Amino acid sequence: RGFVLGSMSFGHGISHLYDLGFPLILRNIAEVLGYSDLRVAVLFSIRQAGSGVVNLVGGPLVDMLKDHWGLILTCCMIWSALTFIIMGASPNFTVLVIAVLLISIPGSLWHLPAAAALSQRFPDRRGFAITIHGTVANACNYLGPLLAGALLTVWLWRYVLFIYAAPAAVMAVFVWWSLKDVGREEGKGEVRRGLGVQLQYSRTVLKNPVVLGLLSAAMLRGIGLGAVSHWTPFYLTDEDRGLDMGYIWAGVHLGLLAGMGVISGPILGPLSDRIGRKTVIVPGFVAAGALSMAVVATGDSLLLLLVFAGMGLFTFALHHIIQAAVLDVVGRGTEATAIGLIFGLSGLVGIASPFLASQVIIKHLGGYGTIYYYAGILTLIPAVIVLFIPLRPKVPELTEAG
Repeated sequence: RGFVLGSMSFGHGISHLYDLGFPLILRNIAEVLGYSDLRVAVLFSIRQAGSGVVNLVGGPLVDMLKDHWGLILTCCMIWSALTFIIMGASPNFTVLVIAVLLISIPGSLWHLPAAAALSQRFPDRRGFAITIHGTVANACNYLGPLLAGALLTVWLWRYVLFIYAAPAAVMAVFVWWSLKDVGREEGKGEVRRGLGVQLQYSRTVLKNPVVLGLLSAAMLRGIGLGAVSHWTPFYLTDEDRGLDMGYIWAGVHLGLLAGMGVISGPILGPLSDRIGRKTVIVPGFVAAGALSMAVVATGDSLLLLLVFAGMGLFTFALHHIIQAAVLDVVGRGTEATAIGLIFGLSGLVGIASPFLASQVIIKHLGGYGTIYYYAGILTLIPAVIVLFIPLRPKVPELTEAG
């Protein structure tokens, strides 16, 4: 299971190499093509919608198609390579919208079989497995903005996207070689469920009050986190309403928002296995919300780097622990459905967030910097929600028989 965790984490990292670099690339697209904040909001919203639909629809299907998890993971890499090329070749805004919709699919789909397989292979160390899987992604989320910032100083966004296609194409071969049997091994001896039965299990998951509470917390946190990742490049690089940084320096700051999870993920995940999810999640949300609200006050100083680094410690690590908390509760065979609900509801509810951010908060409440207050509030509310959810104190260890 260690080999599967390592291979899956490596593939996950490559799938995220582009993820946090996307807002920086979109900033360059808007600058080169003269797009308004409203058009940028449309692209962010399309990305959210695509992710939401894929997760909600894909969850039950992935649980049902367990024998094909390896093929699904491989197709995610192939799809990523193709969509990078399509987006880079987009001749106009309409095609760009379609490309952004297509590019939202593979990254979202990857989490479903990956989280389900890891949950089943690591029932005793679920927080550890999920956060390690996310930690490698955090490392690539850090490298992504740095790579994007460096490439954008030399080439236009189109060529950067063409370059991005290469790692995804190479990883498709590696993922198929190392993970082609994932799902088949976990599913030995299990009775296969039809789609109708799987959907019934999905409704059962949604009726669980603990799951509903965790989904609500993850959804609000996800919307706030999306706002920060979307608009931070604009805050950092805009001359009139931001800090007027260059792309490389902006990439350094943006990378810290995810890259610090390389440090915190391997610590917080296993810690949540030992002392309980809530004990880690609630203080983490409070710290993340407070740091978000401190961003604007630091201005363009060394302190801003430290605040971003502090935010990065909790950016994705806490989300991974919430996933582990949900997987602690749901039954075997519904793991992908549960993860799909976490990402899917966040994506669908978050469709309106880019428009709220661009047309209300940024336009009328003080510019790009006000996004951090908005995100801070949406992070503190989940802390209160999780505080009152009856989570078990710690994950029980497996017996020798189990």
